[in-house]
Amino acid sequence: MGSTVDLFISRSPKKTSNSQPDDKALWQSVRKGNDLAFSSLFQRFSNLLFNYGMHFCYNRELVKDCIQELFTNIWNRRESLTEIDSVKYYLFKSFRNLLIQYINRDRKFCVDANEGQNFGESEPPIESSIIIQDSLNENEGRISSALSKISKRQREIVVLKYFNDLSYSEIASLMSITPASAHNLLSKALQCLRIVMKVFLLAFSFDYLV
Repeated sequence: MGSTVDLFISRSPKKTSNSQPDDKALWQSVRKGNDLAFSSLFQRFSNLLFNYGMHFCYNRELVKDCIQELFTNIWNRRESLTEIDSVKYYLFKSFRNLLIQYINRDRKFCVDANEGQNFGESEPPIESSIIIQDSLNENEGRISSALSKISKRQREIVVLKYFNDLSYSEIASLMSITPASAHNLLSKALQCLRIVMKVFLLAFSFDYLV
């Protein structure tokens, strides 16, 4: 069987054929001043944005305030909103810019103890043969713990790709990198996650034996 990381990736959300038109329909209704559509848009994306923001900023109130400000701005400017290709990308991009703006004003809000930490990115990928016996929730819990051990940008691209199903072109634009760099960054991030997960699983096995 594959590693816990590979299992997690295989269980990641997949694109559906009707998700994008639904988002666009909500967006069009918001532009027309439909408050119920605005409420639905907020409910659909607020938790996703919060989870994304918390992966690179550990101030919960700041993250929530930025989400609130983002949607307040959207509603206040509803009559001047334009048509967009991807509602999800627009919201993530706008939220990221807003959050970074506040982070840059006061760096003490967001201290990443692991930023710049290197987990052997030049080493070859590790082929794991460990049999996974945990439940999916336990695996995701370990993935979440492992994410905290890699660099902030690596963590961000994993969250964007596998938690929110953004395309490489959207991720590249959002993070101000090229699509090729996005591919390379994600590959290195997954490699680091496999290394961290192997350490976690070996430690778990040792504790079980003891």
